Amino acid sequence: MHDFVKDHRRWGHRRAWRNALAEGYGICRETFRRIWREEGLRVLPRKKLKRLAADTHRDVPAGQYPNNVWALDFQFDSTWHGKTIKICNIIDEYTREHLAFTVDKNINAVSVTELLDVACLEHGGRPRVIRMDNGPEFIAHALQEWAAEDETIQAFIPPGQPWHNGFVESFHNQMRDELLEDNSIENLEHARLLVAQWSSRYNNFHPHSSLGYLSPRKYAEQWKQENTVNT
Repeated sequence: MHDFVKDHRRWGHRRAWRNALAEGYGICRETFRRIWREEGLRVLPRKKLKRLAADTHRDVPAGQYPNNVWALDFQFDSTWHGKTIKICNIIDEYTREHLAFTVDKNINAVSVTELLDVACLEHGGRPRVIRMDNGPEFIAHALQEWAAEDETIQAFIPPGQPWHNGFVESFHNQMRDELLEDNSIENLEHARLLVAQWSSRYNNFHPHSSLGYLSPRKYAEQWKQENTVNT
């Protein structure tokens, strides 16, 4: 019986009994069912499907100008004594700027909308698109309502394919290599201080080959100057 269940996790005692008869075991169904129950065997439940956002907009291209597409994602780490730290980051896909972040033990959808509001205030308005995965914080009604206020498009990447959010994935790799791997974090306040210091250095001094070896902040300032002159 146990071997049968191991190989056929979605088959119940009736199919198992039929299989036993075919194998030459002379046992009635009621006796088989009693032994089946005494052994604690059961049909394993189906895996619960992950809820996905209804309107995915997966075909949104990369940002074409500042505040066009913002990418959101979570980064995880822990303190030196094992307590989990969760970081939510927002970057501008066009300028590569680290627009905003929050660090906490838990970050829910309301916290994400508050972080977006902070980023909007500090960077001159809302984005046209926010790109993210199908995590529960991102598909929640609170974020849908926030996006609906100004018709911001929610661009959800395909499940299990983080490379579709490549800008923020690249950013997270840099954050891990340059910050998280090199520091022993004491607590949340220490983590917030370290991320803030690293973010300032990244925005102001980190050269990007794709930006002509300018830092994200310098590139954003150059774009603004050029487009102010042109208008």
